[in-house]
Amino acid sequence: MKYFLSVTLLLLGAVLLSACTRPSPFDESSSAATAPLSAGDYDFALFVDGLERTYILHVPPQDQQGNGLPLIVVLHGTYGTGRKMQRGLGFDDYADERGFYVAYPTAYQEPGRNKTARWNDGRGTLESSQQGIDDVKFIVSMIGDIAGKVGLDESRVYVTGASNGGMMTYRLGCETAGVFAGVAPVIGNIPQPIFADCTPQTPIAFLAINGDEDPYIPISGGEVCENVRFGCEGGRVASMADSVGLFAAANGCNLEAQSTVLPALVEDGTSIEQLDYGGCENGGQVTAYIVHHGGHAWPPMAPQVAGAGAETGNLDATQTIVDFFLP
Repeated sequence: MKYFLSVTLLLLGAVLLSACTRPSPFDESSSAATAPLSAGDYDFALFVDGLERTYILHVPPQDQQGNGLPLIVVLHGTYGTGRKMQRGLGFDDYADERGFYVAYPTAYQEPGRNKTARWNDGRGTLESSQQGIDDVKFIVSMIGDIAGKVGLDESRVYVTGASNGGMMTYRLGCETAGVFAGVAPVIGNIPQPIFADCTPQTPIAFLAINGDEDPYIPISGGEVCENVRFGCEGGRVASMADSVGLFAAANGCNLEAQSTVLPALVEDGTSIEQLDYGGCENGGQVTAYIVHHGGHAWPPMAPQVAGAGAETGNLDATQTIVDFFLP
C-alpha cells in the first residue's frame, strides 16, 4: 500500500552495521546505547544475510538525556516504503508529544526489480518468499541495532503494519519470543500457511482493524484479492475471527467478545464495531475493530488503489494504536 500525506523533515545519517544470526531476543552487543541522538529523523542501514536493509528512525525531543523510551515499528504494505508510511500516518506527531521512538523499515527490493518490495509475510506466494528473505530476522536485528544507538526500553517494543505489513505484523506476533509487548495488524489476517504453527508469547497487547467489505483481505478468510487481480500476489489467509481468536486464546481471554458499536463521528455510510475479549490472564489485552462497509484502507485515509472499497471517517487508526499501546 502507498500512503502519501504530510511532508516530514528528514535529517541525513547512515550507519552500516553487520547483523549476525537472530538473537533471543537481541544481540548482547547492542545492549549498551551510545551517546543519545538528537531529535529528528535518521536513515540507517544494516546487513542481514548479506543483504543491505534500511530503515528510518524517528527520535523524539524527550530523548535528549538518553532515557529508555518505547518503540513502535511501522510496516508498509505492498510496494510501499518506510518513508511513505512516515509521511502518511502521523505517528511522529504522537511520538514527539508522548515520548517514543518510531522505526519505519522498508522491505527488500532487488536492484532493478520491484517484485521483492513486499514483506515475506508467510503466504509463500511472494517473490520475497521464493528468495527466502528472512524479514523476521531483519526486524529483530533492526530492533537490536536501534538498542545500540538510543536509550530503548526493550520491554516496550510494539509493531503495527498495513495490508502486506499487517500480515507481516501477525507473523512477528506468531514467531518471535520476548521481542514485542504488543502487535496491531491493520487490514490483514494471519496467512493460512503459518496459522497452525502460530504460537504467540503471552501476555501481549493485541489489536486488529479490518474492513468488512475489503476486497483484498477477505474478513471471512480465503483467497487474497480473489476478485482483484491487478498488482496482487494472492495466497490464502485465515478469517479475522480466527486470527484474533488465536491471540485471545493464547492470552487466556474470553473467546466470546463483548461487542460495542461506537458513536458515529461522521455520517459517511460506515460504522465501527469494537470487540473486547475480556478476562485475559497475566495482563494480556485483546481488542478488534470492524469497519462496517469499510474497504482496504488505513482509517481515516482513503484507499490507495481504485476499487479497494470505502474509507471511514469514524476511526483514526494511528491514534487508536498509540492509545492502545501507550495509554
